[in-house]
Amino acid sequence: MTINPADTAAKNPKKRFFRPALLATLIIIAFALSFVFFISPNAFSEKFSGNADSLRSTNAQERIAVDTVEAAPKTSRYDFKLDRNQTFYSVMSMLNVPGVEIQKITQKAMPIYDLKKLQKDAVLRVHTIGDQWDAVEYRFSDIEALHVKKDASSSDGLSVLKRELSSETRIERVSGIIESSLFEAGVKSGADPHAVMTLSDIFAWDVDFASDIRKGDTFAMLYELLYVEGKPIRAGRIIGAEMVNDGQRHVAVYFEDSAGKGGYYDDMGRGLARSLLKSPLRYRRISSYFTKKRFHPILKKFRPHHGIDYSAPTGTPVEAAGGGKVVYSGWKSGYGNYVEIKHNNGYVTAYGHFSKIKQGVRSGAKVDQGDIIGYVGSTGISTGPHLHYEIRVNGRLVNPLGIKSLPDKSVAKADMQRFASVKERMFASLTNMGQAVAYNVGAGN
Repeated sequence: MTINPADTAAKNPKKRFFRPALLATLIIIAFALSFVFFISPNAFSEKFSGNADSLRSTNAQERIAVDTVEAAPKTSRYDFKLDRNQTFYSVMSMLNVPGVEIQKITQKAMPIYDLKKLQKDAVLRVHTIGDQWDAVEYRFSDIEALHVKKDASSSDGLSVLKRELSSETRIERVSGIIESSLFEAGVKSGADPHAVMTLSDIFAWDVDFASDIRKGDTFAMLYELLYVEGKPIRAGRIIGAEMVNDGQRHVAVYFEDSAGKGGYYDDMGRGLARSLLKSPLRYRRISSYFTKKRFHPILKKFRPHHGIDYSAPTGTPVEAAGGGKVVYSGWKSGYGNYVEIKHNNGYVTAYGHFSKIKQGVRSGAKVDQGDIIGYVGSTGISTGPHLHYEIRVNGRLVNPLGIKSLPDKSVAKADMQRFASVKERMFASLTNMGQAVAYNVGAGN
């Protein structure tokens, strides 16, 4: 059967108008595009060109960024605060460093510091690049540090150096009022604890800090304080001090003579060091005082007690009150373990009830002032751990608390003018409520 298109169009008149309408629409769209093109003939090319360059540039930057990340592995730092069981080997092993390489680092560092002797609570710092160690740092003193680093230019691939940390010494001023003890008052006032202990040593010939301290006593001192990288590390020398004890004023001025030898002097230039310390015990408490009659707790009767008892824990070190020769060392009746020392100028000191006499302290041995001669105990006739201490002068028992031995030395006449200048500056700084200014105390003044 043959179909006549004319018949089809006649039967469906809508199809007859469809194609001319579609053609007209396409002509209009083409005209509009041509109009825009002729108005701005470069618009499309500029925009396309700009996009293409931008895309190429962005892609290049991204590639550079990716390449950079891949070329520079992550750097890290690990600070290990060491406990008593940690070693350099164990720390580095945690970072997967081979044992052979750990030994190589240890050997390289040996001329400066032995890494097998790391201290508890110290910090070992390790730098890494990616998953490989790069450098090791260890501070082995207050102002010195070991630094080991990988170094491709070195024959063994490592470089090692000792680095001195940034430090300075400042002069600090501290003062306070004593309520119960010098140590407590000093620390409360902000003083370094070591400086407070040194202060008690300086005045040890004049003040017994167990029996002489009174509530309301005052103190002031200038002392050196080492700062490392801006942080206070340790106290050094005391430059000067003043203390009022039971209304009596005591002064200490540090001064170096023409030979460069330093010592402490009072404001008249007399040396504070004397032949006998005021007490043979440090940080102690007196349990009974010198008296003509004292009820003995074991013998149950009154008897003279020509000495002084210092109550202290068993094992507390006892010092020789002065330099001299040991004339007796051993067991002596009610004294238990007993030591007797003969000094110059007719003085003899005796120490009883030791738990143990220090090895080497025997009859005929020489001792210096401050040497440890034994340890507090409760041997012999004793109710508890304490030190019995007595002094004889030319064979006569005397009250140890009343002894005022003579100074060992004084400032030489040739140095007195310079001493006066040092003393004047010290007192000016000591009374200044602001921070003290450092000054020299040596022969260069």
